[in-house]
Amino acid sequence: MLVRGTVRRLHVFPRRLLDVFVEDGGATMRGRWFRAHGGMARAFPKGSQVALAGALHTARDGVRELLQPSVVTAALAERGGAGLGIRPRYVPIPGVPGRTLERMRAAALDRLRGSTAGEELAAALLQLHEPGEDAARVEAARRRVMFERAFLAQITLLARRAAEPRPAWGLPPATAAEARRRAEQALPFALTASQARAADELVADLTRERPMRRLLIGDVGSGKTAVAFLGASLIAAAGARTLMMVPTEVLAEQQARAIGAWAAAGGLRVAALTGGMAAAARAAVVERWNAGAVDLLIGTHALLTAGLAGDRLGLVVVDEQHRFGVAQRTALSIGGASAHLLSMSATPIPRSLALVLHGDLDASFLTERPAGRRGAATAVCATPGARQAAWDRLRDAVGSGGQAFVVCPVREEARRAGAVTALAAHARLVRSLAPVRVGLLHGALPSAGKERALRAFAAGETQVLVATTVVELGIDVPNASVMMIEEADRLGLAQLHQLRGRVGRGARPGLCFLLASDGLAAESSGMARLEQLAGTDDGFRVAELDLAQRGFGDLLGTDQAGSTDPASLAPAELGELFQAARRQAEATWAADPGLRRPEHAALARAVADSGAVAAAGEAG
Repeated sequence: MLVRGTVRRLHVFPRRLLDVFVEDGGATMRGRWFRAHGGMARAFPKGSQVALAGALHTARDGVRELLQPSVVTAALAERGGAGLGIRPRYVPIPGVPGRTLERMRAAALDRLRGSTAGEELAAALLQLHEPGEDAARVEAARRRVMFERAFLAQITLLARRAAEPRPAWGLPPATAAEARRRAEQALPFALTASQARAADELVADLTRERPMRRLLIGDVGSGKTAVAFLGASLIAAAGARTLMMVPTEVLAEQQARAIGAWAAAGGLRVAALTGGMAAAARAAVVERWNAGAVDLLIGTHALLTAGLAGDRLGLVVVDEQHRFGVAQRTALSIGGASAHLLSMSATPIPRSLALVLHGDLDASFLTERPAGRRGAATAVCATPGARQAAWDRLRDAVGSGGQAFVVCPVREEARRAGAVTALAAHARLVRSLAPVRVGLLHGALPSAGKERALRAFAAGETQVLVATTVVELGIDVPNASVMMIEEADRLGLAQLHQLRGRVGRGARPGLCFLLASDGLAAESSGMARLEQLAGTDDGFRVAELDLAQRGFGDLLGTDQAGSTDPASLAPAELGELFQAARRQAEATWAADPGLRRPEHAALARAVADSGAVAAAGEAG
């Protein structure tokens, strides 16, 4: 709320509490600041005109007040040319008082008004920092500034791609075609149409003279692993090797078993490396890799610190890439920038989705489920009656020969009173579901314990598996048809989508129940997120929702979410804006590779901040 008026009185209290009372038209409003600096009271002389903007509250004494409001004095408003209407809000800078920030802002805008370069952009920036009350003009300015940022990101990414070295391992088209044929024959199933299309795109990438940078997006159970196997087979035909990083030991072991069976038929040597392995076993795997006796090494974060030799590394595959940080994914390219990269995810992180929109990552999409996959219907359970109905469905499913997961966000020692823990849920269900056999799986179990729990569930020896989110990835039990997720509102959209993908993988239709935390309000953001997830089973749509909620991060850096760009644009609008920026960037780069012309000097300096243009010049 914005309050404009005359300062009538102020009170300075101990511990840096400041109250300023502003009157307008006979009504009085109080502005209250905590930790006000020593000279702040002098900024509000009695009788001066002031505007305060902030959240409106009613204090215990009944006075209407604004807490920690931002301040606009009449003098500053006149200097900046802004009215006392809509005002921009700035992120506080530690150690810089608000009044100092206002003076800095005014000085910067004065310089911007005197600038003769980039008049259209300058006008947009002035409009954003001095918005007035014309919402349409403000929105147009926001889009113009966002286009500028998108254009700069686009041309910087083009410079980076131009600077990348040629792949060290060439793959002639004829060799690629024969390797693909042998790999497909090793698979125990026929590729779906979209898997075949993704394989075509991989072959095209790997036979070009630039490193592949591809994101493979496919819903849970759509067959991404088979495409990765094809990629590793193609690289092996070129005389190079593949590293595949997955986020959990459970998934690493399962991927090694699944791919190992195909690899045996295709002549590919596969090994696994995880942190939970005995030291001697890990050392043996590293020795085999360094000796060139492994074509495909599948592992967890342990790959980053295992001392693996980087020679002959042709392909890096990052499975469930939304679970890794940008720096972790980059560190895996121990063979240098010439290694190809294939990232895979059912729900790409906002940053990766934005890079797809920007064009830095090429994208392949798996759009069909393999035969026999039925998916899972999803329901939100926020009332005692709905929760009871969900548990009744679980009992019915188990009673008819099916199996079920019960997922709890925490294992034990919950920091929140009343949290549902995996250990407590397991003890309760052992009693209430008897004689049904109930298993337990969580991250603190040793590797052998996890393996036993999974094998018992996969073999049907246990009918219900209580687990933490360790079962989010890679668990494939076709007979499991019910997924119960306790305190679902405390988990992210990507996690929830992955968890429900564990059921409906066989002949039985899947059911996923999102059990809301006790006391979750129907109108809360947590409930809205659950309802959004229940409304779609499309992983790409889930990623779009995640993008809209979290922002797309730093497109040229390492932040995976969040953004200072306008968050009001829908993903489709972002796509249109980014594509327009991409076209403009491509035209600029094609006309002046390296941005060496005088008219592009300022643009080259901006791009050079990332170090890309210098590298592009050396490469050219």
